[in-house]
Amino acid sequence: MPSRTNNFCALLRTKTAYYRNPDGERMFDPDSATACYTCLKTQRPVGPDGQPVDAHSCSAARGCFQEEQL
Repeated sequence: MPSRTNNFCALLRTKTAYYRNPDGERMFDPDSATACYTCLKTQRPVGPDGQPVDAHSCSAARGCFQEEQL
């Protein structure tokens, strides 16, 4: 089931991360087996900290995390 993005970095993208729910929040499925994640800052599958990007690791625990502003 798609999740709210409150816990995800604003720079995290995957093909379904461009969809928004009626409240304007980005929606995507963090448990998708086919998702290919990209960081908007690096334009690569790794973040500015050199670590892989995905729905589970791109959180406030990382120094490069940016909270999404609605």
